[in-house]
Amino acid sequence: MLINGLIRLALEIMFTPISDEVLLLTQLGIWASKNINPYMAWILAWIAIFIAFLWFYIVGRFFRQVPLIEKWMTKKWLQKAEKLLDRFGVCAIMLAFFIPGVRHPIHYMAGILKFPVNKYLLANLIASSLYTGIWTFIVYKFNQKIGIKLILFWLHQHVFIVLILLTILILGLIFYKVKKNKGK
Repeated sequence: MLINGLIRLALEIMFTPISDEVLLLTQLGIWASKNINPYMAWILAWIAIFIAFLWFYIVGRFFRQVPLIEKWMTKKWLQKAEKLLDRFGVCAIMLAFFIPGVRHPIHYMAGILKFPVNKYLLANLIASSLYTGIWTFIVYKFNQKIGIKLILFWLHQHVFIVLILLTILILGLIFYKVKKNKGK
């Protein structure tokens, strides 16, 4: 059961467009609701996140070998990006874990720009540890104070109300954006 969750989490992060936080929090919530030891949940989540982001780096390295991309890589601005990555790469990779929208591209770019593997592995190992550790702590504290089973039970009993509220929220945001754009 734990290994299935680990594999599912890694595959979901690698191959679905859903936010990493949503996927990680869902899996941690499942483990917390089943009273899995928080340290075990953290280690499993850490492994899954580490593997998933290593995958992005490897994909970037693969695409570096594609002839069209190799030709594209000779551009002056990409050489500047390589220099910046050499200088700030470890910090950038570590910080990217905590900035949605930048998290995946920085790992792809590290691979494409041939960031050294040993530096990448160190940055990924440390940052994925902190990232999963913080989320694991939050989920398990939430489970202690409120109880994830209670929330899941409530959502199951009131799924129609939740869907209506989400629909109203989404329609409200769409209406606001349309109204704002018409005003310009």
